[in-house]
Amino acid sequence: MPILLWEAVSEPTQRFPSCHCSVIEELANGDIVVGYYAGEGEARPDAAWVLARRRDGEDAFDSLTIVADTQGKPEGNGILFQTDGGGLIVIYGTMHGRLDGPYGPGVRWVTCDLRIKRSEDNGQTWSSVEIIEPELGHVPRCKPIRLDNREILFGTEHKSGYSKIWASGDDGKTWEIVASIPGEPNQHPSLIQREDGTIVALLRPSGKHANVLKSISTDYGRTWSPAKPTPLPCPHAALDAVCLIDGRIVMVWNDHPGSRNPLTLAVSEDGGDTWPYKRPLVTGEGQFHYPAIIQTRDGLLHLTFTNNRRTIDYIVLTPDWILGEGSDLPAWTGENADRRVVLT
Repeated sequence: MPILLWEAVSEPTQRFPSCHCSVIEELANGDIVVGYYAGEGEARPDAAWVLARRRDGEDAFDSLTIVADTQGKPEGNGILFQTDGGGLIVIYGTMHGRLDGPYGPGVRWVTCDLRIKRSEDNGQTWSSVEIIEPELGHVPRCKPIRLDNREILFGTEHKSGYSKIWASGDDGKTWEIVASIPGEPNQHPSLIQREDGTIVALLRPSGKHANVLKSISTDYGRTWSPAKPTPLPCPHAALDAVCLIDGRIVMVWNDHPGSRNPLTLAVSEDGGDTWPYKRPLVTGEGQFHYPAIIQTRDGLLHLTFTNNRRTIDYIVLTPDWILGEGSDLPAWTGENADRRVVLT
């Protein structure tokens, strides 16, 4: 069964009618947790950062719980990571500037600080907030990675137009900026450590090129080659990637220069240099965007994405589906309220 499941993480409610920008993590106890911001809409004062849990062995997500909800200020993008010590951390931003008006200094995303909360019980309860970067202008997006030297690395979109790379050498207790990615203006790096130890960053473009960008580091993320366009189109929208157990890389993104539709999967067998296998995953009416993807310990791919800003959707499939096995998902029509499907 190449595609096992397609469903909504949570249906819209009066408190959370809109949602966006999900992340996903498999915990050591087997639970799957999905986090995102939800409320009246992006950059609305009631936007909270919420968490949904699919307990190991269960067939549905628990009800949403609120992790962060600053009074009168929107929470923005966040990332989840489980440390070697078993703790779960969320790093996210809270907006402090004007919420309306043209993008630029003092408005919305460039007014985010960078915060962290910690949980010692797999996300059931959370610590008080710590500020890890008071300077405004950082926005996290793609999941952190654990390097072979045991450092943790993640990237942020930055108000300069060039992604910043953050590192922790003490299992997430402290963090520092160690690099910036030069070249073409870029955002939201998805980081992959390849088998030879080098790190590839697959990047959302933020300049003139409507293509996925790529940059390489050979020194654990301390310096980076200039970001350059790949042949893969991208509508200046977020992407994500994961290194499989067998060393291949899977990327999920909008394979179109100007539309956040379709949502497509691709496989690289040479460390992200070429992508010979591509297959549209979600098609139909609207926007299917801001994906997140992981491979769980059983080898399956689990991904989430924003479905028209109403729901975060969750799909489970095998890597072989991307290579051509099994059936396509039905096109989204806006009437697929019960999207739970099992295809063979």
